Amino acid sequence: MLPETEGPPRRPAKLSVANELSILNPMQMIFQPAIVEEAADIRLSSALSVPTKGSRVIGGRALYLSPTDMRRTNGISQLQTQLISALCDMYESVDLLSLGATPNTARKWVRTLDLSVNVLGGIYAHVACLNAIAWYGVGAILCNKLRWIDRFYMPIHTPLPKSFIERYDVIVCFYPWIHRLLRLDRAGRKVVVCTGDVMADRHERIGARRWVTLDAHDEAAVLQSQSRCVAVSQEDATEFKKLYGTETPVVQFLPPSYRELISLICSERPARVGYFGAASYTNEEILRLLSQSDFLDALKLARIELVVAGGICKTAQRSTLRELEHGGAKVLGWIDSMLEFYRQVSVVLNPVGPSTGVKIKSIEALMAGRTLITTRWGAGEELHQAFGDWIVSVEWPVKADVLGDLVVRAVRDAPLCDRSAAESYASAANDTLRSILSV
Repeated sequence: MLPETEGPPRRPAKLSVANELSILNPMQMIFQPAIVEEAADIRLSSALSVPTKGSRVIGGRALYLSPTDMRRTNGISQLQTQLISALCDMYESVDLLSLGATPNTARKWVRTLDLSVNVLGGIYAHVACLNAIAWYGVGAILCNKLRWIDRFYMPIHTPLPKSFIERYDVIVCFYPWIHRLLRLDRAGRKVVVCTGDVMADRHERIGARRWVTLDAHDEAAVLQSQSRCVAVSQEDATEFKKLYGTETPVVQFLPPSYRELISLICSERPARVGYFGAASYTNEEILRLLSQSDFLDALKLARIELVVAGGICKTAQRSTLRELEHGGAKVLGWIDSMLEFYRQVSVVLNPVGPSTGVKIKSIEALMAGRTLITTRWGAGEELHQAFGDWIVSVEWPVKADVLGDLVVRAVRDAPLCDRSAAESYASAANDTLRSILSV
């Protein structure tokens, strides 16, 4: 755990300058970058970086730019935790600039994890955070709700101060829109961009206005810049090449609790199939599929129990939940331990439709040695190569009776206890990420 102290006492002279700057209004800060840089130096020079555990392969300093409130225990926070943990293992000190939550809120999250990270504060940190939150909020209202605009545009930028760029050996940002908002093109190859997804024209590709969609020009500017961009799946890398002609390496997602998941591989495999989903429209559609009688009757006949868990249990239609329970399924709601969820099932469902991005639940299930039933969008080529028979493919659109038959066969024909596939995947993922984050 991090110590309660956030940093060494600051010198009075610098505090007085910071106090004078604090009277500037946000618009002055945005359009007077020289003043903001001086204030950033004041805060940054007092940053405390706690030594990390274990040996490091690289010295120097790293900066991580987070776009979300990291307290949310979702897939994005897991992927970001993987990136931050790797930086802590590699660099002498790691600072975090939070753009989705205030510095104080971000510090509360850092304290809950065994990560040696310093959360930056000061004028620039607050202004950049406010602009990012406003950018997302305004875009969600004007583009997704009111539909007055067709893309998330970026009228106001908060360029990362030059002093920050010069101070760090590597700057890692999550999502391409951060690259644009903070004008990270000025830092060249010092910047690593984890794209997280293919965001250009997203509404047209997905068919719903529920997520960020960028103008293709903005995404192309990032992918074709001097920054080192990485995709989160081979499918995303293929899409980037088709759209922008760029070769994008792939960072393989590895759950922060992968060691604990691997330990479950040789545990008992009960006659139970599980589905875990966050609150989203896509997962509501999947629940409606699982509530169909053709699926539930096939499981009941084979004496296989279905368990459903996650935030989707709170937002799904009551009629869907009633149909599930009437058909013999257990609706668990939110659960405290994903390890306990995987311990209770032998097969995991992820019948996702056309989509991009990393499929975190698919990887978690495979790392735990559970058979995964999914579509071609739920497990890419790299996962099929790594885990082979642990993945059972189902054609899209998924039919309830076909899915039921696949579950029955998967529970009956469980693979033998073998940790080698999961251990090899974990080793390759760690090696790839270290290579990508190296200076």
